[in-house]
Amino acid sequence: MGFNNLNDLDAMHLDVLREIGNIGSGNAATSLSSMLNTPVEIEVPNISLINYDHVSQYLGGKDRKVIGLALGLEADIEGVMLHVVQPKFASRIINAFYPKEIQALEDINEMDLSAVKETSNITTAAYVNSMATMTDTFINITPPIEYLDTVENVLKRASDRFDAIGHQVIYIDENLYIGDTEIKSSMILILQIDSLKKLFDKLGIPY
Repeated sequence: MGFNNLNDLDAMHLDVLREIGNIGSGNAATSLSSMLNTPVEIEVPNISLINYDHVSQYLGGKDRKVIGLALGLEADIEGVMLHVVQPKFASRIINAFYPKEIQALEDINEMDLSAVKETSNITTAAYVNSMATMTDTFINITPPIEYLDTVENVLKRASDRFDAIGHQVIYIDENLYIGDTEIKSSMILILQIDSLKKLFDKLGIPY
């Protein structure tokens, strides 16, 4: 079976992507727990294919304020991973380093954003490294670019930076437990079609 976009993938291909997501989430939990020096658990993530234009509906609406951190993927696999951080997630991460009351993202300063950014680097890198290990590929991660804006603007600016991407994306919806706090986290993996084909080829999955 050949495919030209993610809508053409069958159940077997989706299972492979889910497995990569499952392994990535487990590694992300381990890395995050070590960084924060507190237990971190991640439920088996819900992984689905959605149109990029519809992502805002999964993130609380286009006008919701969030932090978006976009990392480019280069070398054997090309694309982008966008981590969308909600206010509750940011507050929990910042307070793992120092106490600060955060009611809204407007309360976050540069030092706070740096803590969130470093945490996001670790979790997204865990996903990318899992994908590279499973597929025996080399994936270079570019420095992240952060956006503190509405969901609509974060998604637009991320897609503007990577204008070669398609409309379908892999949406990874996570529930994390950091200590006794439940937090939702969202990862958006955008792969170019040629890179996706290479991924399946490396795994011996026909396409």
